[in-house]
Amino acid sequence: MYNKNVWEAVPGDTWVHQLDVRTKLAALVCCAVLVVLLDSPRTLYLLFCTTLVLHGIARASWARWRVLLLFVMLGIWGSMISQALFYGQEPRTVVACLLSPAVPLIGTLTGGVYIYREGLEYGAVQALRSASMLSMGLLISWTSDPRQLLRSFLAWKMPYELAFMLITGLRFLPVIFQETAVVLTAQRLRGFEPLRSLAPRRLIQTAFQTLFPILARTLRRAVTLAFSVESRGFGRAVHRLGLGRWPQGQWFGCVLLLLVLLSLMVLKVIDALQFNGIRYFPELRRFYDLMKVWM
Repeated sequence: MYNKNVWEAVPGDTWVHQLDVRTKLAALVCCAVLVVLLDSPRTLYLLFCTTLVLHGIARASWARWRVLLLFVMLGIWGSMISQALFYGQEPRTVVACLLSPAVPLIGTLTGGVYIYREGLEYGAVQALRSASMLSMGLLISWTSDPRQLLRSFLAWKMPYELAFMLITGLRFLPVIFQETAVVLTAQRLRGFEPLRSLAPRRLIQTAFQTLFPILARTLRRAVTLAFSVESRGFGRAVHRLGLGRWPQGQWFGCVLLLLVLLSLMVLKVIDALQFNGIRYFPELRRFYDLMKVWM
């Protein structure tokens, strides 16, 4: 995880690597719209599995699979637990009681702490949304040259300063993990064992002794980078290299994908109209049934 090569994009000869950067960004935009548009757990699960299949096609290393699995599992765990504890809609089915209302003071103030089944289900659906976007974003960052991403943003009329800072943040992420590895190695050589004790005082001490050096080293690198880009005329109107021609097949595929996305949005609006009792189209009865299952 702390290896810089795990986070940086590396060249490859796979089909995913050879896709135009603009095609990947269009797919990312479509994925972002779909995770908001879809409500069906099975469809969101299929979307997430599709992103995993793309990682397999890109021949992601085992280190990257471990990073992806770690982030996805943390996101799923956090979303499900938080929704299970604080789910406020009705009906609610209690699965377990963590704190009884009969407990003095805390139980009276909170009214009891419970785990709700509907909260677990709702949290799992929300976790699939974030996991799909996380997986797709990592796929693009691991298989795309940051310079090509910058040129794509500029070609799509994104402000130069915003595009540059976005790509700089993307390329700065591996540096943060590399600095973390250096600090942890230095601490271990001094005899410091971060996980020797799980006592609260020990954990706080571990955080201070680890995070502050990482923050200091990262800030020094950021200051050096700021002086470097400022000395090279950051934000000035200079000649920039453009992108090559967008492959016609990929361009047509993106247009087709956008048309499908627009069609799904129209169907979603029609389904919302009949669900709220505003307008019902009898001839679309079969579509209503399909949308209940898949959308």
